[in-house]
Amino acid sequence: MLSTLRSRLTWSYIIIVVACLSVTGIVLTLLLLPQVSRLTYLRLAEKGLPTALRVFSLRGQGKSPEEIITTLRRQTIADGSRILIVSRDGGVLADSQDRWTGREISLSIPQEGPQADRLYAQGRFVSRDGLFYYVALPTNLRPLREQPSRDPRAWYVVLVAQPRQAFTTLIADLSLGFALTGVAALLVSIGVAYLIARSIARPLQRVTAAIEEIAGGDYEQQLEITSPDEIRRLATSFNAMALEVKASREAQRDFVANVSHDLKTPLTSIQGFSQAILDGTAAEEESRHRAAQVIHEEADRMARLVDGLLDLARIEAGQVVMAREPVELSPLLRDCAEKMALRAQQAHVQLEVQPEGDVEVIGDRDRLAQVLHNLLDNSLSHTPSGGRITLAARSLPEEAGSRGEPPPFFAEIAVSDTGEGIPPEDLSRIFERFYRGDKSRGKTRKGAGLGLAIVREIIHAHGGQIKAESVVGLGTKFSIILPQHRPSD
Repeated sequence: MLSTLRSRLTWSYIIIVVACLSVTGIVLTLLLLPQVSRLTYLRLAEKGLPTALRVFSLRGQGKSPEEIITTLRRQTIADGSRILIVSRDGGVLADSQDRWTGREISLSIPQEGPQADRLYAQGRFVSRDGLFYYVALPTNLRPLREQPSRDPRAWYVVLVAQPRQAFTTLIADLSLGFALTGVAALLVSIGVAYLIARSIARPLQRVTAAIEEIAGGDYEQQLEITSPDEIRRLATSFNAMALEVKASREAQRDFVANVSHDLKTPLTSIQGFSQAILDGTAAEEESRHRAAQVIHEEADRMARLVDGLLDLARIEAGQVVMAREPVELSPLLRDCAEKMALRAQQAHVQLEVQPEGDVEVIGDRDRLAQVLHNLLDNSLSHTPSGGRITLAARSLPEEAGSRGEPPPFFAEIAVSDTGEGIPPEDLSRIFERFYRGDKSRGKTRKGAGLGLAIVREIIHAHGGQIKAESVVGLGTKFSIILPQHRPSD
């Protein structure tokens, strides 16, 4: 019964409501305790007036106190009251319970003051049976000040109740109202609890169903949940996760396909030329040399592919520890440009370095050099003869800090070329592993498509960002944003 979230929430609300109603009932009872005596007097006075009228009538018929009590006994049995007929001096003439007849009780009948204008007297007295509340009414139904003070014929109708009996009677009177109110509140609360539980459980059920669909291989799941806010944020996170899972699965399929393709080609060449050597097809010295050269080149190509994959995997897994030291960008850019100068000269491409002042960043110099080498190699491969490649570095404008903290400082490294440019449909995917758009950056496919993926991971490991901007026919610009080093004063 409690296996679902909806049932657990519903029963939780019901238990809370029942507990609150119980506490409310107890508190109200405790608050009413000081009012027991006042309510008891009111109840006794309410019953006393018609009883006094009836006693007055029966006395007028010449009936004795015992006969009158016998007549009234049915009333006392019906409503649980106790009736006494008492003389002016406190002698009990008759008792509906036949216990106090002939005894004397102490009644306080005021003859003066505000209380004397009332029709009845009230008070407490103590007997051998305990404490009692009483209300006394004269049978002649006149105000107390008009009663004869010493007339032995004056009768009083006295209704008595003990505190315990009064409290029990009070609770009995109130219990029905409490019970009806509690049942009504409980029913309303159950309905509200069910609606609230359903409003929470139904979105979660939708999320669960969508997760099960993803687990079954359907990655097109997207949720549209507007409330409550927590579930809406969960749905938003789920949608983002579903897109990431979908992209990851697609990348995994592409990864397997590209690795299989990139390994199959050199393996086929190695297998073919090695077979030629073994079966004597490449019998001549020149043929054997050519076969051995192809085998060596393809094996080297495979080694570079494997090294790139391992390097990328280690960086993504956080196994490569990046140095955190100041790196001056001007010497770094010049060193990288110098190493690529011969290749640029052979390709008839102008290579320029434009550093801006003494800019330093926090990072690993060797890894940053690897990033620049990959970007320059990529630009040289796709910049036609007569083009230009520019290496630049600058400090970015200072941004205001948050909550009184010092503003962050960043530096930008830009690698720009005047190549063919990258089409918009390829620009968003160039940092994916193995991605090589056939329509962009020339038609040659010498690399394995890992260079830019490794570049992005290295920059992210430095706490930086890299982005690409390109216009087909005009060129491409790679911008690297890194935390800038600021020596303390």
